[in-house]
Amino acid sequence: MKHRRKLLSNSASMLVNRVVQSVATFVLSASISRFLGADELGRYLLAFSFYYIFVGIASHGLKNLMIRMIAQGAESTRNESFYLLNCTILQLIISILGYICLLAIVTILPYEPGTKLTCYIIGAAVIPFSLSNMTEAFFQSQERMHLIATANVPVYVSRILAMIAAMQQGYGVNTIALLFVISETLIFLIQWVLLTREMQMDWRLDPSFMIEKFKSAASFFAIDSLGIVNAKLEFLILSVAGSELLVGLYGGIIQLMQPFVIMTDSLMQAAYPGMVKSVQEGTDKQRKIAQSMIGILLSIALPTCIGFFFFGGDLLQFVYGDERFRDAAIILTAYSFSRVLASFNRPFGFVLMANGLERINMREGSVTMAVKALFGFFLVPRYQLAGAVSVALLVSVSTFLQFLFALRRLFSINFLEVFYYPGLICALMLPIFVGLQRLNPGFMIVLTTSTLVYFMIVGLIGVYALGGPRYVWSKVANRSSG
Repeated sequence: MKHRRKLLSNSASMLVNRVVQSVATFVLSASISRFLGADELGRYLLAFSFYYIFVGIASHGLKNLMIRMIAQGAESTRNESFYLLNCTILQLIISILGYICLLAIVTILPYEPGTKLTCYIIGAAVIPFSLSNMTEAFFQSQERMHLIATANVPVYVSRILAMIAAMQQGYGVNTIALLFVISETLIFLIQWVLLTREMQMDWRLDPSFMIEKFKSAASFFAIDSLGIVNAKLEFLILSVAGSELLVGLYGGIIQLMQPFVIMTDSLMQAAYPGMVKSVQEGTDKQRKIAQSMIGILLSIALPTCIGFFFFGGDLLQFVYGDERFRDAAIILTAYSFSRVLASFNRPFGFVLMANGLERINMREGSVTMAVKALFGFFLVPRYQLAGAVSVALLVSVSTFLQFLFALRRLFSINFLEVFYYPGLICALMLPIFVGLQRLNPGFMIVLTTSTLVYFMIVGLIGVYALGGPRYVWSKVANRSSG
């Protein structure tokens, strides 16, 4: 019970952090489209894609290694500040090299000078974001995720307000990019202060220690490099073979998936330390944690897919304020099915890493990259948006099959148990969607009604899953009296 409360607390902290980030991302994308146009949105999202690729390659590998080692007590043999300082310096070196590589690749590619400049500016955020990943690794491994939200959320809110104000004053995408870099630097400084305020810093640098940790993180770097490039390969192909408008349309679709992606990442990052510890408790405990994560994610992904089928075009036009986005409604519906498979793929990948089976993740990344490159360079130039979403679905299926086969060495997933509650939620939501489509009361009423009904259904199912209203009420009453 104590572990569950801690998991819920940490998940809530990460969720608050990611939800605010997701809302800010939505608002920014919609604001750029409304104030500056879909083409400028495409330029910004292309630049952000390069930033995403290189910040992921440069930072997530060392962060994942740090979380696993600190959660297992590896820092107990060394001074904590020594561990933090040397890993942060190592991360600084790696992130600078990553930014240099970004500059070189963007310079070589045949983009317009204005697009290249935007990529250069946003790319500079690779350095501060990578450094903040080190402080977050300590917070996560110590299961103090509330401090991450404390540092990040105020900056996210201030940043989006400043960006909107800048666009209202006539400033362009490059100003938005500069504000992004400044805000990421501020986040790192705040997190550093929160982490070190009670530390007595040991300023000794140990190059041999850094080299050792870099070698230990090599497999994590390889895994993240493959996965991150895979995630953005369609963007890069569209930007070269298509136009910034196509990048904007496809990016708009991807942005609508961000709430699910961010919720998935928050849940898995909060659960990962517990997964690592559960390795010592046997495969049955790991299976329960994995199935619990999958069930939660499916309860979000499946109803979302159905909602996009009925109201995807209305949602795209409502968010981005451009009639051209409505034409991408069928692409949005098709792409949303990849989130159903992601409900399995993300927990599967974390279970394998918790068991030290990173080589399977590496193999999956290699196969996925080959599949995406093979079909991407054939389908995307020919079919553009339809080709991009087809590649995304093929990759999701490939990843699912590879992870499912590898996971059978540890335990088997009970699919009937996993799909029971998500399927029940979908069955109850379907008549609501059909009725709203026939009544056509306006998109805001549709959105509000379907959201409220969804939370009501999830709440009722949750109460009965816990033992029924009387059981839940007795627990609440006992806790209140205690």
